[in-house]
Amino acid sequence: MEKQAKEFDTTGEKCVKMLFKIRAELATLDVGETLVVISDDPTSIYDLPAWCHMTHHDYDNYTQHDDIYRHTIRVTEQSARATGGKVWAPPAS
Repeated sequence: MEKQAKEFDTTGEKCVKMLFKIRAELATLDVGETLVVISDDPTSIYDLPAWCHMTHHDYDNYTQHDDIYRHTIRVTEQSARATGGKVWAPPAS
């Protein structure tokens, strides 16, 4: 049975700070699990897909209702799991 997606509210956060928090939250999930990121940052529709590409997370899509965006991100076996002090850093060796 597939686990239900975990929701993570980042409303009020912008770009880099939001990405640090998302990365830490994704690190708590197992491969194949999904995180739904809730954001009010309009640039998140560009930033999150690009960030997922760089960190090898699957970015499924987003939905929008008024000024709230819901992004669906899945952890893959290739996902960068360690922060290394940077939101885009590959895992430490």
